[in-house]
Amino acid sequence: MFDYDVIILGGGLAYVGAEVLKNAGLKVAIVEREASHLGGVCLHEGCIPTKLYLFEARKVYELKNSALISQEGLRLNLKALREKKQRLTKGLRDQIEKLLKGVDFIYGYGELVEPHVVQVEGKRISGRHIIINTGKSYPLEPNGNHLLDLEEVPPNLKLAGDDPIILEFACMFALMGSSVELYFDEGAVDFMHPSIKSKLTKMLKDLSIQLRPLSEAQKDDFYWINKRLPNTQCLKVDLSKGERGHLLVDRKYETSLKDHYAVGDVNGIAELAHAARLQAISVALSLTKGKGFYTPSYKVPYVLYTQPLSYAKVGYTRKEIQEKGLEFREKSVSFRAFAVGSIYHTEDGIAFLYFDRENFLIGAEVFGRDAGELISVLTVGIFSQLNLDMLLKTPLPHPTLSETLFLRLL
Repeated sequence: MFDYDVIILGGGLAYVGAEVLKNAGLKVAIVEREASHLGGVCLHEGCIPTKLYLFEARKVYELKNSALISQEGLRLNLKALREKKQRLTKGLRDQIEKLLKGVDFIYGYGELVEPHVVQVEGKRISGRHIIINTGKSYPLEPNGNHLLDLEEVPPNLKLAGDDPIILEFACMFALMGSSVELYFDEGAVDFMHPSIKSKLTKMLKDLSIQLRPLSEAQKDDFYWINKRLPNTQCLKVDLSKGERGHLLVDRKYETSLKDHYAVGDVNGIAELAHAARLQAISVALSLTKGKGFYTPSYKVPYVLYTQPLSYAKVGYTRKEIQEKGLEFREKSVSFRAFAVGSIYHTEDGIAFLYFDRENFLIGAEVFGRDAGELISVLTVGIFSQLNLDMLLKTPLPHPTLSETLFLRLL
């Protein structure tokens, strides 16, 4: 006899699966180390706070660089922004608990000590099914988490690391007014189209970010933003892992141990919050209706939220297509050629769309203002299996950046 039908180890975005499970009548528990961290990295150190900071920093940048608005002595109040972040995250945590009324929240350090058994601060609970949602963490300190706790904009900032996310932090503080030294492995963004990588590098230099090789970084006086490592130290059972320590799962997200699933960053399939959400829903549907779904990593859109221009991709990149030896056609569009490019200050923006031999859309890369919004249109195109002819006939509102993606397909 089990205490719960399902125990979710980790309070990150897999909580959306808990809602499906609860609504189906299953008894569910979520184990999270601290009540103040319910919602996981996405809510507290990742997606939500960093985009809040980037959005506010972009406001300052655009006002300072407007030819039509006179602004002297403009600066960002980082202490007030930090307080806004705290109010926002607390409000969202409260909403999660309200949404999941009926789910047991068990706070404390949880460990999977044996199959079906989780121990929390000495107390053992059992679950018929276990969903591991423990995420990943930065390997070194201080890091991006500490940057989000600063109350004053530092006049000088040294960043070092090999995770592309470091570029977001570099842009964030450069736009706030910091003099940023960035020690970075440029090979970490080799997945980008060469033209986009070149434009991104130019943008960083235009922001006066000083680029240095990562090999020159010393231990002292740096904020380290290296690729995160899976949080598996709390798993005391034998589970198959990949080269970088991610839990290996099948197309049902089940680990090598039956009835034990792994979703989100810890499985390494697509280390993105929206991927974790879909995986958790899939597992929940599998447990309640007997049929989930699998989303391959290449179909999960990726966004690097640099500012003032950002990068996004979905499907296969040009580099991946070439490595696979596939026949393809490349269509490109420069935002400079359209009025909206100037209206939205994204003249340096560019998009690349890739089609297979039968003219079906198989991938896209975008560099421009709000690239994450633009890639959403193309993600629907990938999932809907749209071809070149269909995209040509698709009407989009004018004048918008999204319509420009389809205006040079002839």
